[in-house]
Amino acid sequence: MKKWILIIVGIILIGIVGIGIKINSNLNKLGEAFNSEHSLNESNLIILSESISPNKKHKYYEYQFDKGGLGYSSIFWSVIKNDENETDLGKGLISKGYKVVGWNEKNELKLKRRNPTSELNNIAKLKSGTEFNGVKINIVE
Repeated sequence: MKKWILIIVGIILIGIVGIGIKINSNLNKLGEAFNSEHSLNESNLIILSESISPNKKHKYYEYQFDKGGLGYSSIFWSVIKNDENETDLGKGLISKGYKVVGWNEKNELKLKRRNPTSELNNIAKLKSGTEFNGVKINIVE
């Protein structure tokens, strides 16, 4: 009888530890999302390149985050208004399935399809001619 009680208690404890590990993992992901705010004011932001549109109204950034001992995040692209008060890169975050190639003479943002190594859970399909954050998109191959 005592043997069965010990076995049941052991199974319950293993279940509690498993649930605790799962909750901790989810909290780490949530914390990472809050710590990786897509903003020009973010201290861990590393800007790889930036370019102003020909009409000087918009600017795109290619950037990633320094995660300390864990290395660097994946690369992100964002297009925002070219205004010194505009710092929120999250407003113009380009879908993970595309990367910015540059500007054309019509002030359109040229994008190229890509296959990022990270999860593809939030890829939006973009089409040439679509307006995104005040800029027309041109998909190139």
